Amino acid sequence: MFYQVKNISDSVKDVDSVSRRVKVVISQTGSKDFENDVIDSGAYTKTLSERGPKGANLIWHLTDHNPSLKSAIGKFTELNLEGNDLVGITDIPNTTWGNDVLEFYKSGHINRHSIGYRTVKQEAAKDYNLIKELVLFEGSAVLWGANPNTPTIEVGKSLEEKQNELNKLNNELSLLSKSIRDGRFTDESFELIEIRFKQVQERISQLFNILTQPVEKTVEPSEELKQAILLQTLKFKL
Repeated sequence: MFYQVKNISDSVKDVDSVSRRVKVVISQTGSKDFENDVIDSGAYTKTLSERGPKGANLIWHLTDHNPSLKSAIGKFTELNLEGNDLVGITDIPNTTWGNDVLEFYKSGHINRHSIGYRTVKQEAAKDYNLIKELVLFEGSAVLWGANPNTPTIEVGKSLEEKQNELNKLNNELSLLSKSIRDGRFTDESFELIEIRFKQVQERISQLFNILTQPVEKTVEPSEELKQAILLQTLKFKL
């Protein structure tokens, strides 16, 4: 493959609004992902030396893997392995887009990152594929931390798992609502927030429909679940 991507959740380590620096984890080594790939601890050695901040400085910090100046946050000023984490530090520019990105980081809307790369060497192990060497092109901030294009709710999920998911969506909806009221974003970013707001509402509606379907055994939902279900009926002014 010429270009591949891999995601990592809960990957923001630090946000300094004074210096406008963010420290994020864009990849991990040594653990198997959903594609049954494991990135070897030495897979980044050559590419960081040749393309990293101490080399040719060719590795970008983007948003959503979009290679355009409008979506570029900047280039990583530092990029190193800390244990199993590939950690990058970026100075966010004082531009309209940079200010929005900084606000997204501060408010917690950006909590997932992803790398764009090409595999150079790999080998098959017993139950996974080991990536021995890769070329790193960029690390991207993924705005919402979940893929809105795949909102499938697995039938095999337990009531507790669905309840936990609903509670997380409830928390995100509260965060989105707060951001709408704060008024610190540009019009373009408010449009993105509105889109995500509607995606979360749709997801809650799907869970609501599943959780209220008749079941053979009656299970009393928790108070938190009841509140989350009621929340999906609320109408926020956008």
